[in-house]
Amino acid sequence: MITKLDPIFDGEKAPGIYRLTSRARPSSVLAAVADHGWQGFYLDGRSIADKSAFLQAGAEAMHFPAYFGHNWDAFEECVTELTWRPAPGYVLLYDKMARFANGDPQEWAMAQSILEDATNYWQAQSVPFYVLLRGTWWHGRRFPNI
Repeated sequence: MITKLDPIFDGEKAPGIYRLTSRARPSSVLAAVADHGWQGFYLDGRSIADKSAFLQAGAEAMHFPAYFGHNWDAFEECVTELTWRPAPGYVLLYDKMARFANGDPQEWAMAQSILEDATNYWQAQSVPFYVLLRGTWWHGRRFPNI
């Protein structure tokens, strides 16, 4: 069990974007999410250096429908729908996000904005949605730790 996630499941940490300081394997993090009945998604940032790669990885990780348009509007629409993956809560674990942030800072800013909006959208629906970032380098300074 990943105890670093307890503040999420206990409701101590509001839904949002956090820097995950745990070095637990992604499979362990996702297993802890599943143990709580939530849906977990994993982005391996080693292969994400630009918008196109991010959108593709996001679509695959979150099992977006075939109609996904591979643009920011479509990503925002899908990440705030998720009817194909209904759950009482969601966690997106994004490892090595600094590669995208360094490779294309403007597009990373757009992705980050959409993910922040998604956490707010789901919170308004009384469904927690968390984005956990690892491998942030100096980009992680603006995100609180969990």
